[in-house]
Amino acid sequence: MASCSVCGTDNTTQPVHPDSVAPWELKQCTNCSMLYLENPPAYEVLEEELAWERTYAQETVTRKQRNPVLYALGRAPKAAVQAVLKRDKLRALAEQYIAPGPVLDVGCGGGAMLARLPRQYVPCGIEISKELATMARNTFTPRGGFVVQADALRGLQQMEAGYFTGIVMTSFLEHETNAREVLEATRRVMSPGAGLIVKVPNYASWNRTLRGHKWCGFRFPDHVNYFTPVLLKRLLETTGFRIVRFNLGDRMPTSDTMWLVAEVRS
Repeated sequence: MASCSVCGTDNTTQPVHPDSVAPWELKQCTNCSMLYLENPPAYEVLEEELAWERTYAQETVTRKQRNPVLYALGRAPKAAVQAVLKRDKLRALAEQYIAPGPVLDVGCGGGAMLARLPRQYVPCGIEISKELATMARNTFTPRGGFVVQADALRGLQQMEAGYFTGIVMTSFLEHETNAREVLEATRRVMSPGAGLIVKVPNYASWNRTLRGHKWCGFRFPDHVNYFTPVLLKRLLETTGFRIVRFNLGDRMPTSDTMWLVAEVRS
């Protein structure tokens, strides 16, 4: 049974949160109010049986069948905005806060995120899904990078100290049972001045408040941690990082996601 990812409090005796979906049990931390999944699946199960690409596909089908009109309305504005702005926030943040060189994507999926970065960056990754790790390897290897198929903590332990000019964690920390340990291990592999870019769902968003248990950010059992801006900042600062950027535009209450940039605290 997992303890709170932010403060480490054991909430075993606390009641199951009403937004839980059996057999998956959410708990609200009595110390810091963090909402998290207390009984997440084992890492071995995430490699294939509950791999992200399988659960994501099933979740998409379920939501579309449950309310096809709302699903379409939710997708259309996002696609339209992306088409108009033609702006890649990860690329913009990387070019501002990460120096040229090897960049590690923790939970890299099929490699699509880092593949969009300019050639000045060498893409590397850690991915627990065997299928997605193979896809990412086929993308990263021609650019001089590599992929380790493992959970994040074991993958980081295999990396050279001080090797990476930047670390990317987009849509990762919400999945990670050992978030504190992973962030502490991340510091070791970052070169001096390296930037860490984090993207996670925003549990404090107005949409979550409005939609309640139907909020798009609830995904069982994929999402283990449900961060608010305050708790995300607290987790980074208590694991040895200094917040470089986390302005209102990065954590708008109107958005279901938030972005943060940090570096190792000297």
